[in-house]
Amino acid sequence: MDRRARVLVVEDEHELRELIAQWLDAKGYIVSQAADGQDAVELIDAGLEPDVILLDLSLPRMSGREFLEWLRAQPRHEHRPVIVASAYLDEMPPMDVETSFQKPFRPDRLAAELARLTGET
Repeated sequence: MDRRARVLVVEDEHELRELIAQWLDAKGYIVSQAADGQDAVELIDAGLEPDVILLDLSLPRMSGREFLEWLRAQPRHEHRPVIVASAYLDEMPPMDVETSFQKPFRPDRLAAELARLTGET
């Protein structure tokens, strides 16, 4: 049995997070969800090792930028691939991520990027 790629979706809008998770699940990914950066930190600290993180920037408690700073400061996770999907990319595009999409984004672009980053076909 082939190992399926794991994606962590960090998105505060519940309906959008669920929609993305269902879509990714249908594409064959193993999906975990976090409502904000703090939830994502707790999942990773508990042992979650996603192959790719899909990250919103505008989040409560701990923003996407703060989460990204935390992630890059962790030697074990500093090179973990991150895709940013945000409505606020024009203000200050994030550095140190694999790619970023302006919301709303086309699912086929996300699918292609995830396939590239995970080696899935």
